[in-house]
Amino acid sequence: MQDQFILFGSQHLISIASIFFISVIFPLIIRGLNVKSVTKSVLLILGITLIAHELIKPFYRVIYYDHSIYEVFPIHICHLAALSMGVYILTKVKFFFEVAYFFGLTGNFFAMVTPDLDYLYPDPEFITYYFGHGLLFLTVFYVCICTNVKLTWWSVFRVFLFAVCLLPAIYSLNIYLVEYFSEVNYWYLMITPTANTLLDFFPTPPWHIPYLAILTVILFAAIYLPFKYLNSYKQKSF
Repeated sequence: MQDQFILFGSQHLISIASIFFISVIFPLIIRGLNVKSVTKSVLLILGITLIAHELIKPFYRVIYYDHSIYEVFPIHICHLAALSMGVYILTKVKFFFEVAYFFGLTGNFFAMVTPDLDYLYPDPEFITYYFGHGLLFLTVFYVCICTNVKLTWWSVFRVFLFAVCLLPAIYSLNIYLVEYFSEVNYWYLMITPTANTLLDFFPTPPWHIPYLAILTVILFAAIYLPFKYLNSYKQKSF
């Protein structure tokens, strides 16, 4: 019998720490090699793996984890971030990196900190959950450290605007799908998650949406500032 997942238990903390450690050390090693062909090859592998995993994930969630087909569409913040990063790597269209960066270091990060999991390792759902979220985290750091991509305050604004424009569509989809599956909760717009999250401090859905918007602005600005200083450092070293 699998052990129940314990929020901030030893396995949970080790998983987060390991992902963060690998996400920093691995890109630094590749950058230290200073071989362009290696840097590009690793980046391509990461991008293809991100896209492939997001396309495969709905199938294994339905077949092996008994999730409803209505709750596995790849439209959560983490899914959009992973797909955007993969598309950015293949196309080099900067907006996709911006979406991946801000969604990946906010929604994806909080998903790792407060996951909606029932069991600990070696439960397959625990493994695949942290593989997917960790891979995105690693790829964001890899692009930041090993490439010369840049962000600006305009990046903060347009990703926030993108999220605001998407929100009515996601909410409408929730309203439509809830007729078929009562637990549909894309972007957590319908139900407060059972896991302890920041949403516990907000009003019940959908009245939490204005507070989410304010929190999003604060988080986007907060995670942009480290990149701003990283940009200054890379300009000196590239």
